[in-house]
Amino acid sequence: MLKFQETAKCGPTAIPVYPPTVIARRYVLQQKLGSGSFGTVYLVSDKKAKHGEELKVLKEISVGELNPNESVQASMEAQLLSTLNHPAIVRFHESFMEQGTFCIITEYCEGRDLDYKIQEYKEAGKIFPDNQIVEWFIQLLLGVDYMHERRILHRDLKSKNIFLKNNLPKIGDFGVSRLLMGSCELATTLTGTPYYMSPEALKHQGCDAKSDIWSLACILYEMCCMDHAFSGSNFLSVVLNIVEGNTPSLPDRYPRELNIIMSRMLNKSPSLRPSAAEILKAPYVEERLQQLMYKHPEATLEDKRNSACQKEAAHAVNAIKITEGRRYKENNKRAKELRSQNFGSVSAHVLQIRM
Repeated sequence: MLKFQETAKCGPTAIPVYPPTVIARRYVLQQKLGSGSFGTVYLVSDKKAKHGEELKVLKEISVGELNPNESVQASMEAQLLSTLNHPAIVRFHESFMEQGTFCIITEYCEGRDLDYKIQEYKEAGKIFPDNQIVEWFIQLLLGVDYMHERRILHRDLKSKNIFLKNNLPKIGDFGVSRLLMGSCELATTLTGTPYYMSPEALKHQGCDAKSDIWSLACILYEMCCMDHAFSGSNFLSVVLNIVEGNTPSLPDRYPRELNIIMSRMLNKSPSLRPSAAEILKAPYVEERLQQLMYKHPEATLEDKRNSACQKEAAHAVNAIKITEGRRYKENNKRAKELRSQNFGSVSAHVLQIRM
């Protein structure tokens, strides 16, 4: 791990002593932000950045502590992030090795994450304005559509992985993302927070793009209601509510069209859920998308048919195959073993997932 010296601590953050710690002769450590999927996350200042763009996020991953599956995922994270360029996705800058530690540098979002914002409003007894919710939802849809067109799953969409910059949402924390290697290869590793997990993920039936759609619907509900779409007194009750419970509805104060869209996204059958592209074509969403284009043109003018980006994604797949072939096979073998298990055996596994 990187040897950062720390002194005065305030909550989860730490202030470095002087002289300041510099990573890769470029990034000056500012403070600890928290823990990510595989390691620790820091706020750094980029000495080579343009004025006003100095602050960035450094995510450190100790390679020696990763098992083969995690090593594959860490490598994939850097590879796929380098192919993504969209206003609704946290921007990737670079990755490198430093003192036996794998480091990823990404965009810094000063507004923290959506979960923090929701809790802040909830404690103050406030709710988000309707137009704000719809704008954020559409921007997230655009980001998810962009990913899915490039055959990329996020697999851990939740409010804690949505970051706010200049009040615009950005999808981040791709630590458990996967490139879809083929139409028959479904991601099966059980991961993430149960509140946002799809029924098929909880039943170990595999995840595809429609699982991300389910998670996005849960985020929409949470933005509207300041609470989880599926809750329970304990972990298993949450799981049973997701797998067997009724589909929740939005309060009457929200447009009927928005509730219909959310209900379709929460269909327990993945094949019956709409894709992000189909939702964007719904009259209610399409009308508001046009309005959003005038307000935030930089967030909606992405060419979704950019073949160059698709080629880059393909190159990333090839790079991973070459450098991580052996470990990737181990990962696939493990996934097949998990796929063969029934829901009864899954229940024992899901108890180990943190709420």
